[in-house]
Amino acid sequence: MPIITLTTDFGTKDHFVGAVKGSIYGELDEVRVVDISHDITPFNITETAYILKNAYKNFPAGTIHIVGVDSEISIENKPLAIEMDGQFFICCDNGILSMITNEINPDKIVEITIQEPEDMELPILGMFIKVACHIARGGTLDVIGKRISDIKKIFEIQPQINVEKNQIVGSIIYIDNFGNVISNISKSIFYNVGKGRDFEIVARNYKFFKIYEKYNEIVDFEVPAEKRQDDGKKLAIFNCANYLEISIYRSNLKTVGGASNLLGLDYRDNITIRFI
Repeated sequence: MPIITLTTDFGTKDHFVGAVKGSIYGELDEVRVVDISHDITPFNITETAYILKNAYKNFPAGTIHIVGVDSEISIENKPLAIEMDGQFFICCDNGILSMITNEINPDKIVEITIQEPEDMELPILGMFIKVACHIARGGTLDVIGKRISDIKKIFEIQPQINVEKNQIVGSIIYIDNFGNVISNISKSIFYNVGKGRDFEIVARNYKFFKIYEKYNEIVDFEVPAEKRQDDGKKLAIFNCANYLEISIYRSNLKTVGGASNLLGLDYRDNITIRFI
């Protein structure tokens, strides 16, 4: 049974997500539709890129991913179907796949040229649904468009490394449900540039001199539980996606707060690593 995933900024209050799913089920008798996220910040390409990159690799080969963020088609936002890393991606050419294509070359890129269905109640994703269902039936990409060699890339996905190779300037690309702020500095870039040197991380007015591998490494388990005061401590960590993250231990945006509001860190703020 084919799998089609949905990643959008539609939210769940309106009818859009239900309409998309209904249209897919109307096209295919047997299909599994999986929601990756519908809570993307509207039109936020880098946030979408981060979520999609860290979700898609967990799906089996042949999975089809519909990405409905900044998906209104125009001459500057052309519809694409891409085969890459054993899976298929249907989105507009707006840089959403930059975090994946920076590491993996697409096997095939097609600019979709079939007409948008006029009878679709949700025209913004009507073409994407038609293409996804075509692929799910075993159809090829060449039938639905023309081959192209490259797609748009967004450069803010990549941190900047100075000529002396002693500084990395990254930026915050995502704030998660706990208020943790995630930068675009990957673990591999950190080690490739740092080469074991001491360092300091500067995030607004705060400095960090250690990067943890697990959140609870900050806890001294030799201290009795009733005497610990670890909740609310700030830390830098390589998260499960292997990106540098600034966190508050056991944070909760609804109660104690998170790194985003307690430390005053926001989307696109700089995070700098200086190697000594």
